[in-house]
Amino acid sequence: MRLLIAFSLLVCSGCRYTAPAAQAQPQVQPQAQRVTFFADGGTLYRQDGAARKALLALDSATAPAGAAVVPREWTPAPGSTFSVAATRFRHVVPSPLSDWVAFETGGTHELVGVVPANGGALKVLDFYFDSSADSLKWAPAGRLLTAFYTPPSGVAEARVYDATLGKRIK
Repeated sequence: MRLLIAFSLLVCSGCRYTAPAAQAQPQVQPQAQRVTFFADGGTLYRQDGAARKALLALDSATAPAGAAVVPREWTPAPGSTFSVAATRFRHVVPSPLSDWVAFETGGTHELVGVVPANGGALKVLDFYFDSSADSLKWAPAGRLLTAFYTPPSGVAEARVYDATLGKRIK
């Protein structure tokens, strides 16, 4: 009798036993290599796993092979040439998509520029007299760069640059 009751409980529609659904095993994705950018001495590097590539150097005499060199002078307009005299890199900031690296030099006058993250020609964006950028921030799409700085007047400003065009737009 007990067996009949147990069997009837299993057969009734509200009491059917169903095995738990098979759970999908998580897919193990290979870990993406982390790309970092940093300045060491007078050179700006890209570190990709174990590979290190020099992107930009302050001095042409000590620049690693293939690295672009920060100019010693900048001519924003004909007849206007200024000394850069860079001694270090400041604010090394990769774009959100890691296709550009923005930087500011430190020294007599500060220069703001970008260089392609895989190496290539440097684009000088601006030159600051007696001031420097407080910070550099990329727009989410990674094309526009904003430099926040305080000039000698003491009134904080924001300057916007287009990295692909290599110029200030606001």
